Amino acid sequence: MPPADLIETDLLDPRNAAEAGACPITRAVMLPFDELPRRTHELPSRSVPIRIAGPSEEAPRTLAWLHTHGWQAEISTAWQPADPHAPVPRYRLWRPAALVAAVCPHLTPGRALDLGCGSGRDGVYLAAAGWKVTGVDILPDALERAADRAVRYAGPSACISWVQADLNKAETADLVPPASLDLVLGVRFFSRVALAHCGRWLRPGGSLLWETFTAEHRMRHGRPAATRVLCSAELAALLPDFELFRSEEVWEGDSHTARVWAIRSVTAR
Repeated sequence: MPPADLIETDLLDPRNAAEAGACPITRAVMLPFDELPRRTHELPSRSVPIRIAGPSEEAPRTLAWLHTHGWQAEISTAWQPADPHAPVPRYRLWRPAALVAAVCPHLTPGRALDLGCGSGRDGVYLAAAGWKVTGVDILPDALERAADRAVRYAGPSACISWVQADLNKAETADLVPPASLDLVLGVRFFSRVALAHCGRWLRPGGSLLWETFTAEHRMRHGRPAATRVLCSAELAALLPDFELFRSEEVWEGDSHTARVWAIRSVTAR
């Protein structure tokens, strides 16, 4: 099942904390207009429409800002006030990667490593569902956003940590002890060095979810570099100690990626 206490929504409440707290809106994420520029990592992708709750003057300003910066949005009158004394579930506008959302609800939570975690959407999604997560990225500003997302969305009991590291260096092998992980993620990320260590890190029967851009994506956009694109067959060939459970190439919005769900063989050395 998906995380019961981190619920997807499309409704944004742009009022300040005092106003929103005094009169909360059912199924809305409170994201004050004045904080939008530094909290864009909490928005969905630009292809996902956002509804703005419209009880204040902030709604048209928020609509204009979102449109200016490329998001689809509209002001909605179809919202309901919530009971200010009732427990408030955690809602999110942002989405985890489609591969993660499709597979992880079917896995038993354990220890997970999120490689190239960026601003932490997948790691926080997992932590909210009970996984113990380590997220790794080379960019300190991305890790700052990831830590902020965790504070706002993962919940006080979540177990999640962030590590700054270059995943193309040899010392990547020592990120975690051998056979200590139940899940490794590499979403819209590619490192041959890190991929080669996944069999060492995962326990037998552990899952690898990997998604990387393809040559077809590069032909349309001119990036990433040719050495960082693969088709699904090439990706699967780099995983000799894994049993391939799912392999596909898909367009999602304007991105074309190869996606693999592979399980570390119980007979692998």
